[in-house]
Amino acid sequence: MINAKTASLVAVGLLLSLGSGCGLGTVSESEGEAEVVEAIAPAPDSTPAPDAATPAPASPAAAPSPDASEANYQRGLEQATQAANLGQVAQSRDDWRLAAAQWQRAIELMQTVPSGSTNYATAQTKIAEYQRNLAVAQQQANRPAVNPSPSPVATASRPAPRTPAPTTVAAAPVVQTPQQQAPPPTSAEPQVFRAPIIRRMGGTPVVNVRFNGNSPFPMIVDTGASGTVITRQMAAVLGVVPVGQARVNTASATNVIFPLGYVNSIEVAGTTIDNVLVAVAGPELSVGLLGQDFFQNFDVTIREQEVEFRPR
Repeated sequence: MINAKTASLVAVGLLLSLGSGCGLGTVSESEGEAEVVEAIAPAPDSTPAPDAATPAPASPAAAPSPDASEANYQRGLEQATQAANLGQVAQSRDDWRLAAAQWQRAIELMQTVPSGSTNYATAQTKIAEYQRNLAVAQQQANRPAVNPSPSPVATASRPAPRTPAPTTVAAAPVVQTPQQQAPPPTSAEPQVFRAPIIRRMGGTPVVNVRFNGNSPFPMIVDTGASGTVITRQMAAVLGVVPVGQARVNTASATNVIFPLGYVNSIEVAGTTIDNVLVAVAGPELSVGLLGQDFFQNFDVTIREQEVEFRPR
């Protein structure tokens, strides 16, 4: 307990400390209990004390803000896209090393997404996917070189041949550019001949066929017939002269003898063959058969409303 005498001494000690600028003032009483009172005076500094209304500066945040987390997530996606695009065209080991570095950077960005983010679950899935892609890129980057290209100095000093030589092809790198692997076509696609189907007989298409340049007749497109067969009426109109006989088997009979004769031409949908040997059927055949002797050099495609003849 401080008595009246001690309290008076303490007050005097405080005034002396503040007036003299000392950092510490101590007063003690020799009789009874000893009391120690410390007074801290302002340090002799020219810098004014901050105003009470001025807020203290905020300390820097240790964890990334939600906006920074979202930005890292998007950057990770962009980095992965760049790595995937490079992997599509990578040829050299340096290309694969660069792709591996981009996959590694994408993984690092995804790992910064905190567990409280809405993108956290997706980021974890992406990390596993990117790690698999990273392993593939590293494997390609570490593969042994095969048939390396000539040095730049040797390539520059040797004039390029005007036409490819066998030795030049052998010296070319094994890995080719996409342009070398898929050169542009040098010729147009062959014309496809299309004959409209005028009707069907037993499901088999019937098309118009022109003989000798001016006489059209309906003919069955018979992909199983080895030769063309015309009716007796057609032979009469076309003036076919028998030059021989053929013994054939039909769907209804065997060892049937058909006369053979020539027609000047057979034309279907704009494609023509000349001087064709045809067989003349008996009275049982009412519609002729267009056989392999006409379309043996074509791939035949039967569609709903037309038959296509595509040159091989």
